[in-house]
Amino acid sequence: MVLIITFAHNNPQKDYTPFFEAIKSNSSEWWHFMDSTWIVTTGHSANDFARLLFPHILQTDYVLVARLSGEHQGWLPKDAWDWLNGKLY
Repeated sequence: MVLIITFAHNNPQKDYTPFFEAIKSNSSEWWHFMDSTWIVTTGHSANDFARLLFPHILQTDYVLVARLSGEHQGWLPKDAWDWLNGKLY
């Protein structure tokens, strides 16, 4: 399954390293080209993956986890499109 994770961390004093480690350790592969966005391949559903991240954020932060499939469009470098298109079935 391919998931997109986007977030707003709203506390500049908080160390969000555990949040990023949770993303990496729960993904079989990941792509992180934009500051607040990760695209991952994982066996977890969007709901389950979000629950893995919740302990690492504050109530003032925001996180969106959604499944990517089929139609997508945007402005990304070629290597990003190659990676993404190779993951979506």
